[in-house]
Amino acid sequence: MFFVFAIISFSIAYRRAKATGRSGYLWGIIATATFIGTGLSLTFGFSVFLGMGIELGWSENTLETYTIICAITSMVASFGTTWLILHKLNETSEETLSEPPPPPTFNQN
Repeated sequence: MFFVFAIISFSIAYRRAKATGRSGYLWGIIATATFIGTGLSLTFGFSVFLGMGIELGWSENTLETYTIICAITSMVASFGTTWLILHKLNETSEETLSEPPPPPTFNQN
């Protein structure tokens, strides 16, 4: 399910980037990498923390208890960072769609 949301983030970022005149593939890859990277790094961090706790004497049931909390937290953080990327695409779209300045006029005598 996690990678389905990563593909959806690619699709949304691609469409928004194309609509604002940017490279769709580049922004799609950025959004997907952000989504996956945030999820995997937080999951890894939580796992290391729980593993160290178990080595220090916590109950082994701690891993089973907090696994769902870690997964939900990682998923929410992934959505949050991807939303920030998509928000940035929308925010700068007004600047890229502004009209160019008029051409210069020369005095011809």
